Amino acid sequence: PVFAKLAFSPIDASTAFFFVFLCFSYFENAMASMNLFSSASLSAILVLLSPRLASARDAFVFLGATGDNALRPSGVWQGVYEAYTAGEFNKVGGLDIHVAMNTPHTELELHQKVNATLTPLHEELTKTSGWSCKVENCSVHSFLSNVTTNIWKGRDADSQAKAMAPSLEGYERITVYLSIPPFVFGSWSDAAIKNWDNKGEYRVHIAAEKPFGNDIPSSKKLHRDILKPGLPDANLHLVDHWLSFFINRHLLELRALILPRLKTSSGNAASWDSNTFSRVVVTEYEERGLEGRGEFFDGVGQVRDMVQSHLLQVMALSLIDTATPHEKLNEAKLGLFNKTSVTNCSLGQYKGFLLEPKLKFHANFADSTDCGIQLSVDTEAWKGVPITIQTGKDMGATIYTVDFYEKDGPGVLTFELGREEVGLGGIRVTNWNITDDSEFVAPAPGFSQNKTLKAVPAVNNGTGFFLNYSMPGLYFPQAYSMMAAALLTRDYHVAFVTYPQCERSWQIVTASSEAECLDPAPGKVEVYEPPSTCGNTPPAVCNTGKTVEYLYNVTFACNPEHNKEWSNISLYQAKCHISGGPEDLAYLIV
Repeated sequence: PVFAKLAFSPIDASTAFFFVFLCFSYFENAMASMNLFSSASLSAILVLLSPRLASARDAFVFLGATGDNALRPSGVWQGVYEAYTAGEFNKVGGLDIHVAMNTPHTELELHQKVNATLTPLHEELTKTSGWSCKVENCSVHSFLSNVTTNIWKGRDADSQAKAMAPSLEGYERITVYLSIPPFVFGSWSDAAIKNWDNKGEYRVHIAAEKPFGNDIPSSKKLHRDILKPGLPDANLHLVDHWLSFFINRHLLELRALILPRLKTSSGNAASWDSNTFSRVVVTEYEERGLEGRGEFFDGVGQVRDMVQSHLLQVMALSLIDTATPHEKLNEAKLGLFNKTSVTNCSLGQYKGFLLEPKLKFHANFADSTDCGIQLSVDTEAWKGVPITIQTGKDMGATIYTVDFYEKDGPGVLTFELGREEVGLGGIRVTNWNITDDSEFVAPAPGFSQNKTLKAVPAVNNGTGFFLNYSMPGLYFPQAYSMMAAALLTRDYHVAFVTYPQCERSWQIVTASSEAECLDPAPGKVEVYEPPSTCGNTPPAVCNTGKTVEYLYNVTFACNPEHNKEWSNISLYQAKCHISGGPEDLAYLIV
């Protein structure tokens, strides 16, 4: 009867969709139980049937929407969806999402995969204290109704962009998100400017995932390729999700809160410089190793993965003047980078890394999974203060901190950075008395930059939390959701890296040569095991007394015995059985 009415009654598309929705909803459980369709499939079908209205002010063109970084937990899709549930789309007059894909991908496949990654997040959000839906409907289905898909046969960026042009007319701003291999950044920039930029209106902005390049020359080439079609440098935004961690985003403000309540060891008022602090240590340690993801780390190493991409930014936010205006942040960070240089690199690789699948063999260098970089910052405030960035994998504990050590005293001031990922966030002191334990107002988590909370220090005998964000009941949006919100609200100063900062970061970690920190000789990289191996307390790893050079020359020496022992190890096969010698970039799994 329902379909008879649809066939013989003059109804509009919205009414027709309503009837179809009712039918699907009624039969969903029965069809799923008969294995005809999964619930995710039915949800995806409903989205495909939904009428699409392109009435938003801005467009978000997503390239690489089915990749690992897009679909993973705390990835791009989850970030954009969480920003949607917070009402961030509505704040800017609406946002439509346009996904550009290639065959053999299908629209139904996309919706099924996105539904699969967003449904658990939606369930988690509804159980999260402090979260509430800020739009009329926070369902995954409602969110996906904002998505338009263009699927193109072949890999012709210009032709696909031309085909998408009619659907992108009328938008005030088009943000192209590049979660794709860097070698196609330039072709997509050219296609976007040529087909979507409305004759020089500069409405196209490009957001590119880091790491941006693999070294100084490759980063320069990427930059030239993206800007060559006519994209203004101010319209290029390099994604660094670490900048969207709550503590990092508010680091200058939080530093300004604690400083008046500290005194130096001599009893004077504290200052944020060498008069108060004797050294600064930025730490990012991960409990586990790569666990099957070694292919993505091969040829990268810890210095590229974390120091150049993220931790130099954290260092800058830890050291620049707290009075730096919002709009001057990028200028201040670049100024500090221009005074920064490497004084030493110590590097390690965890035992077992070389057993990862799909590794290549590099005779002349080793991929570090642990590094300690000593830096000098030659500014008036920090001259003579050793700065350390330490980061590693398979360290037995996950730690995201910045530690400031008291000059001529036992005190340590610690900022815990990773509330969103580690569960710990706040400011604590150890053996350092604060001068005032009265209530104060601090920034509160959430999408609003003006939201605050009241806090009281819990410090006894110089040890404890000045400000503790680890307490239950606080809602911390994911870093990618804050990044997405910044893209929407055009708040580029806080959440993104400029290319001049990126280039200078590459220059810093390159040091005297790439062999110093980026691509160290195998004999310079020590092999370690996790702390539990020798009874150490994390993150104190266990030194094996061997180097990667020893593993290359002895453990993986090419001989008949090892041909059997390492028959399924890609690094050994690449080293010993690939024609063209050890420098061949291919790999083989037997």
